[in-house]
Amino acid sequence: MNMMNIMDSPDFVKPTHYTTEFTDVFGIPLVSCKQKITFTHNGDRTVHRWSPYIQGFSASFVNKTLSKYKISTNHVVLDPFVGSGTVVISSKMRGIDSIGVDLNPLLIFMAEVKTRWDIDLKDVEYELNRLNWDQPPRISPPEFLLTNKQFRAPVLTNLLILKQSLHEVESPHVRDLFRLAFSSILTDCSNLKRSPCLGYDKKKKVPDNAPFGYFRQKVSEMVEDLHKVQNRDWGAVHLINADARVVDYTQNEIPVLRNHTGIDIAITSPPYVNGLDYVMNYKIEMAWLDFATSQKDLRRLKEAMVVCDNVSRESIRVFSRQKNVYSDAWLDDIVDRIAEKMIERETYRRKDMHLIVKKYFNDLYPVFKNVYNGLNEGGRFVIVIGDSLMADVYIPADLLIARMGKSIGFNIEEIQVARKRRSGQRRDFELRESVVVLRKGEARRGQMMVG
Repeated sequence: MNMMNIMDSPDFVKPTHYTTEFTDVFGIPLVSCKQKITFTHNGDRTVHRWSPYIQGFSASFVNKTLSKYKISTNHVVLDPFVGSGTVVISSKMRGIDSIGVDLNPLLIFMAEVKTRWDIDLKDVEYELNRLNWDQPPRISPPEFLLTNKQFRAPVLTNLLILKQSLHEVESPHVRDLFRLAFSSILTDCSNLKRSPCLGYDKKKKVPDNAPFGYFRQKVSEMVEDLHKVQNRDWGAVHLINADARVVDYTQNEIPVLRNHTGIDIAITSPPYVNGLDYVMNYKIEMAWLDFATSQKDLRRLKEAMVVCDNVSRESIRVFSRQKNVYSDAWLDDIVDRIAEKMIERETYRRKDMHLIVKKYFNDLYPVFKNVYNGLNEGGRFVIVIGDSLMADVYIPADLLIARMGKSIGFNIEEIQVARKRRSGQRRDFELRESVVVLRKGEARRGQMMVG
């Protein structure tokens, strides 16, 4: 079935159906505003370039947002899905205090190291010169990974030599800096690539000594960037390794940074409604940095996160027996349509896909509610999100989360379409990536509650 057949099918609900009804109900049109929002634009930016995170968004977008809403040193910024730290790094550089939350310990580690700038650069040089790369490896690679397939034998040996040398670094902060540099080169040294999911690249040729050369280059970049950012009035950063669904920003355990109270703006990009496995996509880094020691560790983390379509069937069965925390008329209809498709398609890889989609929005609801409660009156919640196509059923995720925000009490301020992209299931189906802006405060005239 091609694109024309999908659009002509009598049971296919077109994107225009949702945008028209959304505008009619809320008085908010989708406005085209092309902008650079993907992490690929961070490749040469100071500090941001220390670690790759393909699912992140761009520092230029964050800076543009902070400027647009006049966020300054007397404000506090939140990112409830902090990832590798784009929001907190950008805020810190502008002297603005920030809070970042993430359940993945690898990502919290990345963000912590990338926002720790008071390292003595003489210590970095000293420890770098002390690294002993002449000793044969005495450690083993992660046993639960297919390391012999993921790395050429000489490269693997040199990675082990490099990793064991980091154990001898005396300064804890320098050791963490080197560990981040080490994790950042792992995919480059492997037979793998991310585009965006982790997979093998048969054409890739990695030199035997790549680990040492790539590592020195990464550390050199870090030192170069630290020279630029040191001796400045930075913003404070507080990172929390926790589930954003249960973090209460109104409680005393959240620090009052520089005596500020409450959060003035939240900027984030949550996981999308798609097949991307955010844990398995970074299993190499998690394993080599000892944040996971088994497939069981990875599965446990994945089951605890906002759902993706690679979770266990048992977790979805458990969810199906629970009371939903969030319900929406559009979502219910979409879930029913996907369920019908699952009956029609005997070969579809998951028969519970409709429940996964339902669980996705149920997972996001408490995150949004906690952000709402933590925001000061008039504070904004800026979300970068993409729509999806699942089993030939269209899911307007940007409009759905805007409706969710409205049900919680947010004012839907605007929705900007930042860029177009293609569906992973059907390359000829055009999707969009949007910026949804919600605001805590009185509703605009003409806006209605979600029905």
